[in-house]
Amino acid sequence: MTFDEYLNNIPTLHSFDGGKTWNNGGFEAMHLKAFYDLVARAGGNRATILESGAGNSTLTFLQARPQKVISIAPDRALFDRIKRFCSENGIPAGPLRARIDRSEWALPRLARWGTTIDLALIDGCHGWPTVFVDLCYIYTMLRKGGILIIDDIQLHSVKELARFLATDTARFHIVHDLGKSLVFEKMKDERFLTEWNDQPYIVTRTEAYANPFALSLPY
Repeated sequence: MTFDEYLNNIPTLHSFDGGKTWNNGGFEAMHLKAFYDLVARAGGNRATILESGAGNSTLTFLQARPQKVISIAPDRALFDRIKRFCSENGIPAGPLRARIDRSEWALPRLARWGTTIDLALIDGCHGWPTVFVDLCYIYTMLRKGGILIIDDIQLHSVKELARFLATDTARFHIVHDLGKSLVFEKMKDERFLTEWNDQPYIVTRTEAYANPFALSLPY
């Protein structure tokens, strides 16, 4: 199977109703083509890729022939489907390192082991604060010049993450706007995110509060 053939018939790997219906996970061909091309920018066959979540992004990364794809999702059956599709369609699955776990547990271990990554995709649990937990540990592992993709910015949790990243232009540069996905380049050679007063989005939002001690909940 060529990559173009794959894009013309993206497999349905996901079911959210016990197998009654199946879907491809939400990525269209234009997203997957962009992800495929980004692997070359990240280092090609020397690249180490990490993703929270798995599915057609995993298959796309594998077809770009990187050195390693670390994929984290608490779904053994999904990884079985991914591996079966690879076997049936001549896609090398050797680089895949499947972590059948929640990213909140898997990422700290990878970071403590000194893992370095060239490209990362945040597309696992989209709840709060998980997307920010993913960022915290992925930032530690992502090299300067590395690529960070975040998906589903139509959701408030991910939208806030996007605003946080886009506002900090000293650390993150927007490479591509793919609609529901944004692609950033990491601009600094550092492992840890800084204190609040060096984070432009947090400073701006803090200064906007008329009463800093009120919750000001929307009604």
